[in-house]
Amino acid sequence: MTTQAHRPVAAPLARRQGVPTAWKVLGGLALLTVAGVLSVGRWGTEDLAPWVVPLVVYLAGLGVVWSPLDGAFGQDARRLDVAGIFRRDAWLRLLVGLVLGIGALWWFAMWDFTDNGVARAIVTPLVIAAGGALLLAPWWLRLIRQVAIERDERIREHERAEIAAHLHDSVLQTLTLIRARADDPDSVARLARAQERDLRSYLYQDRPSIEESVASAIKAAVAEVEDAHGVAIDTVCVGDAPTDEWLGAAVQAAREAISNAARHGTGPISVYAELTADAYEVYVRDAGPGFDPQAVPEDRLGIRQSIVGRVARHGGGAEVRSAPGDKTEVMIMMPRGGSR
Repeated sequence: MTTQAHRPVAAPLARRQGVPTAWKVLGGLALLTVAGVLSVGRWGTEDLAPWVVPLVVYLAGLGVVWSPLDGAFGQDARRLDVAGIFRRDAWLRLLVGLVLGIGALWWFAMWDFTDNGVARAIVTPLVIAAGGALLLAPWWLRLIRQVAIERDERIREHERAEIAAHLHDSVLQTLTLIRARADDPDSVARLARAQERDLRSYLYQDRPSIEESVASAIKAAVAEVEDAHGVAIDTVCVGDAPTDEWLGAAVQAAREAISNAARHGTGPISVYAELTADAYEVYVRDAGPGFDPQAVPEDRLGIRQSIVGRVARHGGGAEVRSAPGDKTEVMIMMPRGGSR
């Protein structure tokens, strides 16, 4: 039994060699020359404006100078393939285009288009400068664009370094502490919540401060209670405004109510704060076990002074709704700008 050698199913594709760019350039110049000769033969030199032929030559040179940029980009259109620009065919096109463009500009510099010497002294340098700028414009533009791309990359690299440093200084250390305290669920939960807030504040650094935002102030108060008592508190804020004296008093009263719920109540604990055009309302709720507000001793000043009294002194009102074995809700209402 004979074995046959394995042959490929299809022959490998061969890349076709196109017409060299140099021949394309020479062909284009030849066509332009023929067109110019035919135009002169058809209309005569006396009917043809003297600037037409040099203008056509300059435009041809401009196109040839710009042509190496067509294939100077790889997969990323933003990045200039410098090696592709300085191939031999690209150099040839560049040289031919510069010769044509400079020749046309030189002709214009030597042309006596007017007998006014002052006009020639003004117009000629301007036209030559504009023509030279057009010849080199794509190269300058690509250079400027490349500089901008490099600057953006440096900015992104700096941001990556900042993120890596923050992750090392905060997240990795917190994970180490969590691993060391794996047998203490309360500590693990407290560390995780603190790290979550730290990451959120880092990712959203344009977040307003507690002086600029009453929503930030109430969230900061909730965060302090969570860290102090190791509880999770659901917080919802609707509306926002700068924290003035009256809104600040409402936030302090709400913080005391949240702290009481964390110390004496059971979860879930929730905070709902809404700011309208007329008032700022905060609701603090827990799941029990509740108490009788009328039976609170006179020497217990938490509710009487820190919540109800503080809000009343600023023109607002506070109400505690609770009963033994039931849920507890503290409602705080502060008029905008104080008492009206």
